[in-house]
Amino acid sequence: MMVPNVLMWAASAIAAVWKIAQLVRAPQDKGLRVVAVCTVLVFIALSAQLAISVPVMSGLFPEQSPKLIQNVILTFFFALLIVLLQSAASPETVGSRGRIEVALALLTSGALVATFVATSPAVRGASYEDANGHAGVLAFYLLGNLYMSYATARGAYLAWTTAGQTQSRARLSLRVAAAGLVVNCLGTHMPRVVSTSGRLAIDRDPLPGTETWTTPFLAIGIVAFFLGIGYPGARTGIVKARLWFEMRRHYRQLRPLWIAVCGQFPNIALFPPTSPIREAFQVRHMRLRYYRRVIECRDGLVCLSPYIAEPVDSATSPAQQAELVRDALARSSQGREPVSAASVIAAPAVPGMDADTNELLVLSQTLDRLT
Repeated sequence: MMVPNVLMWAASAIAAVWKIAQLVRAPQDKGLRVVAVCTVLVFIALSAQLAISVPVMSGLFPEQSPKLIQNVILTFFFALLIVLLQSAASPETVGSRGRIEVALALLTSGALVATFVATSPAVRGASYEDANGHAGVLAFYLLGNLYMSYATARGAYLAWTTAGQTQSRARLSLRVAAAGLVVNCLGTHMPRVVSTSGRLAIDRDPLPGTETWTTPFLAIGIVAFFLGIGYPGARTGIVKARLWFEMRRHYRQLRPLWIAVCGQFPNIALFPPTSPIREAFQVRHMRLRYYRRVIECRDGLVCLSPYIAEPVDSATSPAQQAELVRDALARSSQGREPVSAASVIAAPAVPGMDADTNELLVLSQTLDRLT
């Protein structure tokens, strides 16, 4: 079962890092704080589970205590999650309902600790797969899965209800998270409750094989849950990454025009020119660099416009404008007097920065081919 455990741990680690990063940027967001705490609690719980799954690490913990730690932390995670979802679905009842959820988590945790302590040290903390025949271990997993059945069912209901009340992109996110909780409830926790109850009450397993076939459902549900939580952030990250690559591409495409005008009018540049190799490794402040380059290209063309030999209008092709710019640069560098009134070079057909940038890009690429 190492692969499902690693998969669940990886999903929780990514979610925890993502939410902590978001919290660093918006520490005043109370809802985000609760979500971040929830994801960190799950990460700690699954780290404990992974620790006892690795033979080298399991010996570092007395009496396999990570199993107890994992279950107690998950209990409080779901209590916080339910309170958070309750505040979104029904804010007027969150106070009273929150106290009930915390009380249930405390009661369950106390029962888990008591059962763990009362169990023989020889089998204490055994995994679910090895619980057969040990009443204390079976009671421990019965209590844990009984609470988890309630918590996942309640959490799924609240997540789906909240999704129905929102019009934002969070609707899909909440429904995917709710589906993951339903998979965990129906595919893992409820079958384990039935199995452990039967083995304790009648010494017979009414659902054979739950130690094998429920774990993949648990992994699928957890991954789906964290995909749901992370979907809005991942979507935003993908959009930001696409914009970053687009800005970087345009930034480099504007270099020929920028080098030409800044070489002639160095006072317009905020950042000093760098080599193409060094520029290729510049990754920070790309938006600032990109907008500065667009502005500096336009400023350079304004400074250069009195040296343009012919009037420029919408009928002047990019190739003709590039030739005029090349000749004007040569005329300016030779110290000649201006030859015409100022005119707009690479004028956009419609207002807006995108249109302006597109004209500059065409001019820069055409100028690069001429030189």
